[in-house]
Amino acid sequence: MLRKRNRLPLMLVIAGLCIGLLLVSPAQSASKKFEGQTLIVGIWSGPWAESFKQTIGDPFEKMTGAKIAYKFAWDFTPEIMAAPADQPPLDLAETADSDFVLGVQNKLWLPIRYENVPNHKKIFPHYWNDVALDTKYGVPFSLSVHVLIYRKDLVKSPIEHWKGLLTRDDLKGKIAIERWFPYWVYVGSYLTDFTPSTKAIYSPEGRDAILGQMQKLSQRWHMCYDAGAKLVSALQSGEVVVGNFWNGSSTKLYMEQVKKGDPIKITLTLPEEGSVAYRDQFAVVRGTKKRDLAEAFLDWMISTEAQKAFIAAASETSMLATDAFISNQFRRYFTSASRRRINPPSSIKPWVVLPA
Repeated sequence: MLRKRNRLPLMLVIAGLCIGLLLVSPAQSASKKFEGQTLIVGIWSGPWAESFKQTIGDPFEKMTGAKIAYKFAWDFTPEIMAAPADQPPLDLAETADSDFVLGVQNKLWLPIRYENVPNHKKIFPHYWNDVALDTKYGVPFSLSVHVLIYRKDLVKSPIEHWKGLLTRDDLKGKIAIERWFPYWVYVGSYLTDFTPSTKAIYSPEGRDAILGQMQKLSQRWHMCYDAGAKLVSALQSGEVVVGNFWNGSSTKLYMEQVKKGDPIKITLTLPEEGSVAYRDQFAVVRGTKKRDLAEAFLDWMISTEAQKAFIAAASETSMLATDAFISNQFRRYFTSASRRRINPPSSIKPWVVLPA
């Protein structure tokens, strides 16, 4: 039987252990559970992938002893649909809009068990309730805006407008356009004379105008790319001098030059007419044998620590509500009022709105 005078120190030790356990993240507490397991994760390619691996994947591996294997593409649904339902080619897939919806329609995703992803409570309520496509099957991760990235040293003057792609002689035959159809359409919208340009797609006349402008542009572009790494390679070699690309990856390329002290050859701009944004969500693939591991990884991805590190590296915007971060490089594209929004200098109303 313990003497009364010894009980207080013992109680303090027990209390300390309990507090310590509460401070351990789900990923850290699961270290032994997942040690030696491999999770196959599908993500975008290019500089974005490098940032993701360094700030999300590598720390998770260190914490848990699990191994993250990567596949790179911008749409994993064809590969998943072609595989047997009980033998998926990957366990966790990054998705955007149309491919995520296609996956829901074809039952490619497993419902997220949010008791295993408690960090979801940190996501912007507006994003969670009004912007995210279907949180039953996907966990929001990041938001990004399309910019024009170009070779400053190979063009005659700064590129500030979408219509310059059609009118400038120094760009002819040196243009790269992302081939995914929704982004192909929006470029055509900004090339039309519709006011606002974002309304062109909603009428037969507007759709004809979009197709007409893109047909003209097709006579001037060099390539339609399907992976960010292909655009980056073509820019670095001078094969192309301008392309539409995501702000995070574009800023990362720019900042790498700054850090090295190199002359600035690759730079970026948000065109005066405006641009579009996407939101992504990660989905657990049907048939995976690693569902628990996938959900532990999801919880780590949207933790404060992981999002801070990712944003610093990739210059993306965060989906966290209680820890709202905006990268310094991208801050000038935001204005603070009653709501914070992507607000390029134009009269076009932005469609992505985030609470202040």
